Amino acid sequence: MTQDDIGRSRLPARPALAPAVRRPVVALALLGLVALVVPALIFAGDTGPSRLDLRVEKAVVESAPGGTYDLIRGIDWLGEPVGRALLLVVVTLACLAAGRRALALTSVVGIVTVTLLATALKPLVGRRIHAGFLCYPSGHTAALTAAALIVGLLLADVLNLGPIAGTAVILGVTVAGAAVTSWAQIVLDAHYPTDTVGGFGLALAVVPATALLTDAALRRTGGRRA
Repeated sequence: MTQDDIGRSRLPARPALAPAVRRPVVALALLGLVALVVPALIFAGDTGPSRLDLRVEKAVVESAPGGTYDLIRGIDWLGEPVGRALLLVVVTLACLAAGRRALALTSVVGIVTVTLLATALKPLVGRRIHAGFLCYPSGHTAALTAAALIVGLLLADVLNLGPIAGTAVILGVTVAGAAVTSWAQIVLDAHYPTDTVGGFGLALAVVPATALLTDAALRRTGGRRA
């Protein structure tokens, strides 16, 4: 091992949350928590769509272009266990390829945590669709939103963006990922529109929290090594 290799090994890992966007992302996480909790309280125990759900559903289904069924099924597949695992691997490898090990760890822990929480919250909220299937929050939307959010964090860091531009990129990529997934779930009638809002909020709350915990653990580890 050369002296340069030794020097590089002693350098602290880049944080999962770039300092320039840490505060805005934490603020987004708080908004995500609101987006998760408020609909959960409103629709707990419901067995049918709300008026808002019916209006959004009608607008989305009627505006869906023809010939997109295969695309919709493909998006839906990414939220299934195998597709979700593939998505996790791809996003994590992208973080590693960019030298963002902390963000790669956040990718694995964040997406897995979002998946587990979406499953655990469904019976707690007790909202059902199609006469029996638990549906809030949407696990498909949560998983793909989490992956999109990590991609946004990676882009903001790699491009060395400031707070405003970085937050815009993170939010833009995250909302795009959530919107595409929500669209597919609504057209397939797999979830009520407000279920997808809950999935979006879950990812927006969990991923930044995971990143903050990862960075805190890295700081403690670095301190002990020093």
